[in-house]
Amino acid sequence: MKFHPIKLFVFLCACLLSIESQAQTPDFRMVGFATLDGGTTGGAAGQTVTPETFVELKQYVEDPSTPYIIRIEKEFNTGVQTWVDEDGSIVTNEVAGAIETTFGAIFKVGSNKTLLGVGDQGFLNRIGLVIQCQSNIIIRNIKFTMKNVPATHDGEYKILDTDGTTTIGDPDCVGIQADAESVPEAERISQHIWIDHCEFYNENIDNKDRYDGLVDNKNNVQNLTISWCYFHDHSKALLSGKGSSDDYNRTITFHHNYFYQVFGSRLPLLRFGQHHYFNNFMENCEGDGLNLRINTNCYIERNYFKDSKKPVFGKLSENGQGKLIDNIFKNCSRLPDGVTNVDGAKSEPLSSSEEFVRECNFTPSDLYSYDDVLTATEDVPEVVKAYSGVGVISGDATATNTTQKLDQAVWVSDHELVIRAVPNTTAVVYDLSGRTVYQAVLTDEISHVQLNKKGIHVVRLILNSQATNYKVAF
Repeated sequence: MKFHPIKLFVFLCACLLSIESQAQTPDFRMVGFATLDGGTTGGAAGQTVTPETFVELKQYVEDPSTPYIIRIEKEFNTGVQTWVDEDGSIVTNEVAGAIETTFGAIFKVGSNKTLLGVGDQGFLNRIGLVIQCQSNIIIRNIKFTMKNVPATHDGEYKILDTDGTTTIGDPDCVGIQADAESVPEAERISQHIWIDHCEFYNENIDNKDRYDGLVDNKNNVQNLTISWCYFHDHSKALLSGKGSSDDYNRTITFHHNYFYQVFGSRLPLLRFGQHHYFNNFMENCEGDGLNLRINTNCYIERNYFKDSKKPVFGKLSENGQGKLIDNIFKNCSRLPDGVTNVDGAKSEPLSSSEEFVRECNFTPSDLYSYDDVLTATEDVPEVVKAYSGVGVISGDATATNTTQKLDQAVWVSDHELVIRAVPNTTAVVYDLSGRTVYQAVLTDEISHVQLNKKGIHVVRLILNSQATNYKVAF
């Protein structure tokens, strides 16, 4: 395999500019509270289906208990056209500034379901999901928005049904709750839920009440994990607990989520319960960040907060508790007592009323194992930005815990180049001069390569005419 010297030099330079090396490709398996008490399997015991129409999708999602793996391989919306103004009121298309859109919808998710986006095409556009007293649900690799949904705003905003008059619920992308009066009070619980590698957004507008939460959970919610999701361009992002009377010991893990340009608050806002918040990246968020409110306990571990106004704060009178472990703050405006920006940027202290108790009534490692998925704090921005959101994991319904990017990886260990790849992958290693220093067709899943020359190398893995490039440094 030969390259023209000039083209090869350009190729290597491009690789070095665009490819970042990692010690190891992330492990995307389920971790956290969703793994406890029998775990979360979604629709794994049932049939795999690929709905073609809005009606088919609704039927599968709302089936009360039949297990289904529901593959979502395109955009779904109601298909009912209308026009709205910037506040969501229905107008005619002749009105200045009228926005063309479709009416919204809410699907009530039944138990034992996996909603799995395929590639980067799974998109629920103005379709919200409500999980009400249901269990064993997985939502992965799907994009959500309520942008431009028609809504009434008599007090709180409510989604308008296709008749233009009836309201059908809050404009949440995903709402988890457990207060259905039709269910005996002792059975009102939503539990064993995993939301992973999804994207949630609306728009950055002055009216912060136009849309509700991206993911809200209220009442008795247990064993929930939200991981590797991308939250952006929104105001009130995530809520755990609707008020000071919503006194349940909610158990929730948030990890490896990317919060970008959230201009309002709730990243998330926590009330009561036990929350594990690790390896999240908050960037350019100009409002209120992680908010520790009434009697919450939050273990805040190895997160990276950058260019954000008030990344972590509480309400001391409400006894919010948060234990800070190995976090990094960079160019943030207001910080808890004793915390400084790693870049030396000047910050103001929180007011005394916004402080929080530096304790936590649980230690996550006593409940579940997660050491092998922890990212070093300094690597969090790179890793989370690269691997959060849609289009990263596989849409293979038979392997909902595996990923496309886990099929191959390159790293350095004990002065050896280690390559993990599908057998029959061709590996080519170049040094900075463009010289090929190693080339082979790999026969094993894990290969160890000894290189004689120290420095930066580019590794090119080729399988079925598809090539991926990695940068490594010895």
